[in-house]
Amino acid sequence: MRFSADALAMRPSPIRRFASQINDPGIISFAGGVPNPETFPAEALALAASRAARERSAETLQYGPTAGFPALRERIASRLSASGIATDVSDVHLTTGSQQALDLIARVLVDPGDVVVVESPAYVGALACFRARSADFLAVSRDAESIDIESLGSAVRRLRASGRQVRVLYTIPNFQNPSGWTLSRAGRDALLAAAAELDLFVIEDDPYGEVWFDAPPPPPLAARDAERVAYLGSFSKTLAAGLRTGFVRGPRELLAKIELAKQAADLCSSSLDQWTLVYYWEANDYDAHVAGVRSFYAARKRVLLASIREEWPAAIPVSDPAGGLFCWGRLPEGADAGEILERALEEKKVAFIPGLPFFPDESPSARRFFRLTFAKESPERMREGVRRLASIFGSPS
Repeated sequence: MRFSADALAMRPSPIRRFASQINDPGIISFAGGVPNPETFPAEALALAASRAARERSAETLQYGPTAGFPALRERIASRLSASGIATDVSDVHLTTGSQQALDLIARVLVDPGDVVVVESPAYVGALACFRARSADFLAVSRDAESIDIESLGSAVRRLRASGRQVRVLYTIPNFQNPSGWTLSRAGRDALLAAAAELDLFVIEDDPYGEVWFDAPPPPPLAARDAERVAYLGSFSKTLAAGLRTGFVRGPRELLAKIELAKQAADLCSSSLDQWTLVYYWEANDYDAHVAGVRSFYAARKRVLLASIREEWPAAIPVSDPAGGLFCWGRLPEGADAGEILERALEEKKVAFIPGLPFFPDESPSARRFFRLTFAKESPERMREGVRRLASIFGSPS
């Protein structure tokens, strides 16, 4: 069978590849970045879904508007405005999870052969979307507070001088997947200034922004420049991942094209899911629920990091995120996290995610990194998993 160039550019998810091990109850998993079901308000959502189907059957069981029902978009617009992003209902379009928002934006902004600026490391789902458009990457180094603005500017100018098209920059400013890092206020200022100088459109992906632990992160990039930034959000990490409802807040010119692309993809997102969210918000204190989610993950993070400090050598540093679901580790020079994972699965029944797929250029030094999630396992199983890995990594000196 002959496949298109876009299909040939697709790659399997390096995380989904471990799905059988991740879901095997006999394996202690620090791998898949899925929210913990203990945080789902299952009863409240069941009541909301029942009410939605009973009272709004003409809407919930029917196709809906491509942009999403205004009742939910208005609530999202209100929350965004409260966060500092002045937003009207017409500035918001709903999608089937924020992953679809990424895919649709890639379709309408990226041509085959374009160069997309991505932070390094970067979210593998975003890399997959851009690869599916046959794009190339300009990987810009990121650390715990900023991206390398100097390298960004020189590389973009060099590429454009050679005739390449560079128009889009993708980032997760808050509690990044995979690193857990958060751009500082100064880092955000520098990024926005560079984007304006270089005329780059910014995709701000923020699925973890409400899951902060001690203090909220700095204001979103879109709060400073809503015409240059598309802001993506989701309820997967705060309510339930099975409610496949995400959203994009962006310039209306962009949203008009996204609406056409979505009509070609799935016509509309789930009407039942949207009205379930509307009725959930009517009957429940969402902010109080999210506060509980924050406390839950903050406690799990503390357990993981305390166990690591007790069991692993200092030569294997692990990030201490201020929110989100992930920690980022680095092995000593010359080590390969992929090879260690094979040993960990076979000998210790423990899973994590090697860092290599998160680096667009897949440089050899990337093999040292690995991602851990504290979302899935109980405190007891996390402690045991860290102890098992210590027999591979070594003990504190």
